[in-house]
Amino acid sequence: MGTGLFFGSFNPVHRGHEGMVASFLASGLVDDLWIILTPSPPHKHIAELAPFSDRWNMLELAFSGMDTVHLSDIEQRLPSPHYTIRTLTFFKNSYPDRTFYLCIGGDTLQTLSTWFEYEKIAHKSELLVAERPGIPTDIPDELSEFTVHYCDHRPLRVSSTEIRRKLTDGTAPAPGELRPEVLKYVRDNALYGWREDA
Repeated sequence: MGTGLFFGSFNPVHRGHEGMVASFLASGLVDDLWIILTPSPPHKHIAELAPFSDRWNMLELAFSGMDTVHLSDIEQRLPSPHYTIRTLTFFKNSYPDRTFYLCIGGDTLQTLSTWFEYEKIAHKSELLVAERPGIPTDIPDELSEFTVHYCDHRPLRVSSTEIRRKLTDGTAPAPGELRPEVLKYVRDNALYGWREDA
């Protein structure tokens, strides 16, 4: 069985993430996809990181009703720092009969060699890559031992950073950027400095 693993802080989850999930599932390589919510990414410094529970609730709003998508809070229960290789090792030990595909964007492919013990990932999973706007599709030399698959994907020009900026300014992101149910959750819980009177 092929299982996709899509890691992220999802701060917040947006339409670009949803499109990537759809493309990963349509690749024909994975039977299901696990979204692993990272409590605090060790390689990023995000000042506006919403609480884990809120980011989890927004993921549920975005992917409810999709039988082949499953949310995982495993990194909340594993020791920190939350390096991908450690979580992959846990999954491989727990599910030895599964073939795992680390699902990433093209931008992540270009910087994967900066990750902690990145070279060990090649022995735990294959890579399933979705194209990102303006990002090269060539495979870096440092990843020559990896098995890399590109999936058909029409990327959207949307980012969590830009959405947080809009929300802080009191500007509602367009439906093509953020699911209305997620926007309502942000407003109801006053996340990302949302100002209702802006």
